[in-house]
Parts: sequence; structure tokens; C-alpha cells
Amino acid sequence: MATDIYLHGIETTEEDSSPRAATTIDTGVIALIGTAPDANETDWPLDTAIAVLGSGADRTTLGHTGTLYDALDGIFDQSSKVSQTIVLVRVEEGEDVWETMGNIIGDQATRTGMYALLDAPTTLNLKPKLLIAPGFTSQRPSTGIASIAVGGTGGVGYTSVPDVAITGDGHGAKATAVIDSSTGKVTAIKVDNPGVGFTTATVTLTGGGATTQATATATIGAAANPVAVELLILARKFRAGVIKAAPATTYAAAIADRNDYDSDRMLIVEPMVKVYKDSEVVNQPPEARIAGLQANVDYTEGFWVSPSNHVVQGVVGTSRAIEHSINDASVESQRLNKNQVACVVRSPSGGFKLWGSRVPSSDSLKQFWSVRRAHDTIIDSVELACEPYIDKPFGLQNLVDIAETVNRGLRRWAGLGATLGGRVWLDPDLNTAETWVNGHLYINYDAEAPAPIEHITFVFSRNTGYYDTLAANAVKEIARLTSAAISS
Repeated sequence: MATDIYLHGIETTEEDSSPRAATTIDTGVIALIGTAPDANETDWPLDTAIAVLGSGADRTTLGHTGTLYDALDGIFDQSSKVSQTIVLVRVEEGEDVWETMGNIIGDQATRTGMYALLDAPTTLNLKPKLLIAPGFTSQRPSTGIASIAVGGTGGVGYTSVPDVAITGDGHGAKATAVIDSSTGKVTAIKVDNPGVGFTTATVTLTGGGATTQATATATIGAAANPVAVELLILARKFRAGVIKAAPATTYAAAIADRNDYDSDRMLIVEPMVKVYKDSEVVNQPPEARIAGLQANVDYTEGFWVSPSNHVVQGVVGTSRAIEHSINDASVESQRLNKNQVACVVRSPSGGFKLWGSRVPSSDSLKQFWSVRRAHDTIIDSVELACEPYIDKPFGLQNLVDIAETVNRGLRRWAGLGATLGGRVWLDPDLNTAETWVNGHLYINYDAEAPAPIEHITFVFSRNTGYYDTLAANAVKEIARLTSAAISS
């Protein structure tokens, strides 16, 4: 609109009040954390997010030792017309796997380990959507913090939640205290990450306004994989998914591992895959190839499509045979899937395929990996598309434009098959004069990504009436042939 400034002449202003295009975000960005001891320090600095832009990126100075080189090969083996984008973080290799896992986890405050990924949106303009740490998510350590018991009376005088520190000879353990504000006591301590490598552990509480701190005792035992637990924290921040390897030992071990998690942002894959490397067949963790497969499916079929029932390229076998059938519910692949563990199997139609789309979630509304990812993509895309409207003044045109921006995206995604439908509305109970005068606008919208067709039931019936049709046709044909013979 024209400005209210005196002018003896002509002016032109550009009007940009119109809905924006809700462009789909890049869903195939893979975050890869691992080791490369022989890497060039300048090209591949430790604890730093580095972009690897496709299979043509120069990796000559990364070195072949550690986990990163093989993981990149596994990812790029799944490439087709569009190659995957990777945010790589190299960490120092420890004296043993447990110390290395501590380096993989890193520290959020200092942005080390996997937390270097938090810098990627700013420094690389890349937001990871698939998180993997191949070789470090299958272990189910017996040296983690299994539980923490509060001792004595639970302390005195807590007015806020105290900090909990776990020290000892292990790595990566984290916990959160729970207080009763009415009594000022600590009632429980929840283990957020069990860590690894503990033979002894001391739990110390500080802060919280207490006049007397509570005491606590840690029990060391079997626990969830600490790298996978920490990756889930990042997954929630990025609206991303974690691809995790199961132990690759037995069916029972895979189920025990699955029971450590309750999240719709994780795909657990059993077992390891066999690949041909340096003139021999070796076992490798499956995460890199599954992440590469998912990214390729995103680019070639759609972000709402499950990677299940797709061939995993570059695989010549599996570390252990998993019995598979598409019509026998008793085989191991079906039992793993029923318990929300995906697996790599030899398909009856040929090739080694990923089989399974379910996530380890207890929520019946949150069962499928592909649905979670599709909804994340829609939410991220809508938020990004509506950024231009932040700090615009309240007005009819701006309100309509915001709603229509969302509508355009929903119509496009429905047309592609990414959603079954969607709509936008203003809820008058949320959008009051009080909320608007405080600059807060509520826009409601809904959508529903299609679940994968997991179970097809054919109902077969016999119909002996077809004999009547056969008999009638036979009578006609014999009569025709007889008539032709007489005529000749």
C-alpha cells in the first residue's frame, strides 16, 4: 500500500500480500556419527558437522579405518538418480567400544560428539532427518546404570529439581530427579541414559534449594544402548528418526533390546548384513544401508513411503539366517515384525529386502515409521512456509494468506498421495481478543498420512456354477463343429 508521506509526483509500491508456497523440506538428509582414525585432521576435524554432498564428494582423505568410510559406502550404494546428502561427525576412537560410545554421545554444552549436529542447520543449512551411528547402537551393555534408588528421607527443603551427577569409570550416564513440592523431598531419580562401562558409580545431587541433599545409590546392570537413547533426544529436536541396529545374535536378544524403547521415532533393524569388501565377505551394521535406502525412497517414491519391501543394495547375505514367509505368521520375520523389529531377509521374489515398518511405540496411534516421518515433513514444511508472516500485523488479508498457505500445501500433498486429506480452520475458543492483543495466533489444521498396506487378505471362494458355463459352451461348440461337418 502507498506510504502516508507527502509527494508531489508518482510512486509505485510492490504488494506482496498473497499466500506462499509450502515447499516440501529435504527429508533425505542423513546424520552420520562415527570414527575415522586415519582421516586428515584439516579436512575432517573432530566433533564438527561436515557436509558430504552426494556420492561424488571427495572422501580420499577420510581413510579406510574406523566406521565412517564403510558407512558412506553403504549409504551411497542405495543411490539412484538423486544421491543422498550427509551431515558427518567424526569422533575420536577410544581404547575400547565403550569409550568410543562415550565420544559418540559427546556433550550438549560443548557441542561434541553427536551434539555437533546441532550446529548443522546454522553452519551447513542442513537439518538432519535420519540419524545413525553404525556400529554403536546394537550393544545392550551389562555395565550401564540400570536404576537409581533414593536413600534416607529424600533430602530436606527442595524448592526446585536438583542436578544429578553420575561419576565413575563409565561414560554417558544421565539422570533426572523427581521432587514432591509439598514435602520438599526427592521421591525418585529417573535414568535418562544408562551410559556404559561402569563397574562403580557415585550419584551426587546438587542445587534445588535444599538444606540437606538427598543421597542415592546406583545399580549397575543390563541397560538400553546409550547411543540410541541419546540419538532419540536429538531426533525430537530435529523431528527426525533414528535407525538402530538390533544385537544380531538371537530372536530373544532382539526382543529384549526392543523392549528398552518406547518411541515412534525409531526403526530397529535385525540382523547385520553381509557385504563383499577387500576380496572377502564381511558383516556390517545395517543402519547405513537402511538410511541410504530410506533417503532414496524419499527421492524416488515419496517421503510418505515405507522403506520396507525394498531391496537393500550391496548385500550378499545376513549375519544370521532369519526364516521368512509372506503367508506364515509363525516364522521369525513375522514374529520380529509383530514385536516392532524390522529385519533384512531373503525375499521369495529375490534379493535381500528390508521387511517391517513398525516402530517400538506403545501408542496404538503411532505404529508406523513412514507415517511419523510424513507428519514430521508436513509440520516442518508448513512452519517454514509461514515464516514470512511472523511479525506481520494482524489483519484480514494476512490471516487469510496464512490459512491459504497451509491449504495449498495440504492440497498438493493430497494430490501426491502423501496425505488422505487435510483442512485448515480458526478455533474461536483459542483465538480470543486477549490472545490476539498479545500477538498470539492459533491456526488449526489436520492431515493424515496413509499407513502402509501391511496385511492383505484374499477371500477365495469355489464356484461350481462355472461347470454349467463350461457345459453350455461345450454344447455350442460341438453343435457348431457338427453343423460344419454336415455342410461340407
